[in-house]
Amino acid sequence: MRFRVLGAVRAYAEEGSPVALGDRRRALLAALLARAGRVVPADRLVDLLWPEDPPADPAGSLHSQMSRLRRALPGVRIDTAPPGYVLRVEPDEIDAGRFDRLVAAARDTDDACDLLSEALGLWQGPAYAGFADTEIARLEAIRLEEARLHAAEAWHRSLLAAGRPEQALPELEAFVVAHPLREQARDTLMRTLYALGRHADALECYRQYATRLADELGLEPSAAIQQTRLRILRQNLPGSPAPVAPLSALQARYLSVPGGRTVAAASLGDGPPLIAVPGWVSSIDVIASGRDPRSSLLQRLVGHTAVTVYDRYGTGLSRGPVDDFGLDAAVDELAAVAEHAGAPVHLLAMSEAGPQAVALAATRPELVSRLIFFGTYASGPATFLRADLNNALVTMVRTHWGLGSKLFAGLFRPDATDDAARHLAEVLRDSADRDVAASYLATAYDVDVSHLLPEVRQPALVLHYRGDRVIPFAGARQLATGLPDARLTALDGPYHLPDVADLDRVVTMIDEFLRD
Repeated sequence: MRFRVLGAVRAYAEEGSPVALGDRRRALLAALLARAGRVVPADRLVDLLWPEDPPADPAGSLHSQMSRLRRALPGVRIDTAPPGYVLRVEPDEIDAGRFDRLVAAARDTDDACDLLSEALGLWQGPAYAGFADTEIARLEAIRLEEARLHAAEAWHRSLLAAGRPEQALPELEAFVVAHPLREQARDTLMRTLYALGRHADALECYRQYATRLADELGLEPSAAIQQTRLRILRQNLPGSPAPVAPLSALQARYLSVPGGRTVAAASLGDGPPLIAVPGWVSSIDVIASGRDPRSSLLQRLVGHTAVTVYDRYGTGLSRGPVDDFGLDAAVDELAAVAEHAGAPVHLLAMSEAGPQAVALAATRPELVSRLIFFGTYASGPATFLRADLNNALVTMVRTHWGLGSKLFAGLFRPDATDDAARHLAEVLRDSADRDVAASYLATAYDVDVSHLLPEVRQPALVLHYRGDRVIPFAGARQLATGLPDARLTALDGPYHLPDVADLDRVVTMIDEFLRD
């Protein structure tokens, strides 16, 4: 028996004939395939089959539907396993399993074109079409769709590397139109156009990307794709990269912190040491790729300071089982990174990172020279006034990370297009899993270091957008009025983190403040 989920959910007999299934049995099959090899609770299957009007005997009705599915799929093991049912299949019996195997094999060969072409050829529509929005199949559908996009990008790169740019171009152009904010695909298209002698088109492709990135995400193109543009202008794309230090050059090292944890940290640039304190969730890899909303500012600061970024335990490259999401653990991590970077250091605290920076500056003043606060706060209860809303957001992140990440993406950029919201949501999901993200978010709402503000003697620069919907401007007022030596600059706009239109001004203010 073979199963298809890369498109409409279907079952096929060994000779290739489709198996006729009614709507409820197809729904059951989709749920079992999405969790193949794992138990799917019976109550969730009941909710799937009868969302509005459950039968009088839900367990009996589900058992009846499961029996019919078993009869329709002879030889397929669907075991009863408390508290529900589990489908026993080999990965290659599902087209998604074959897709994963082919993509993995392509990573281990220099000639990946055929393997990736075969993998992409398995797709006949959206993963779990018709069921991708159900609670049981949603996460697997999202995973597969993201894997398909990465595989498509890798296929186009492999065609270019194999000297077949003319074969790559038509589908690559269509891919970039469909996914205009995916930088790797854009970079590959620029290189492909260059290889075909269309240098002006390659530069226009970059211009369109830079404009769209600024308008929709408030970001600049990463240093890596800027290098591609520069080498096209110089007509030496096959040669050496331009002499800049892009964030993509970040190399992570692991540091030991109290409590037996290790965190990943990476540094780049020359000048006085500055630590970018992670707020809610982050990933060094995502920052280095230029996808993070903070990437453009950090890339600019590399030219002025020695920037260090790190991932809080449980996020990004510091993944592990977190048993302490509190402030003290966060401050211990920050202290370890500061000591490694060569204290005293400057701190750049953006988003939810303000309380950590305040606490370190107050309790370990020898580690901190100056403080820069951007879009942050000191007291959660005094900033996030709706406890019911806070709890609802934490619950949404924990139970529906896909929806929760898109909701926060809309707060980051209130005018975000669907592509921009999807981009920002992927940044969040790539930085932490749902439970870690939810627990750190709950801490951010509850933490309060306002009592420590008078103890902070270091000079502070406070920057905040007046229309910030993630952290209200009240957070800036707390810092500016509570810190003994603080200067506040209010920025106009509905944004949370630096918009590309304000980068020059923000970088100048930070540079002047650090040199003061």
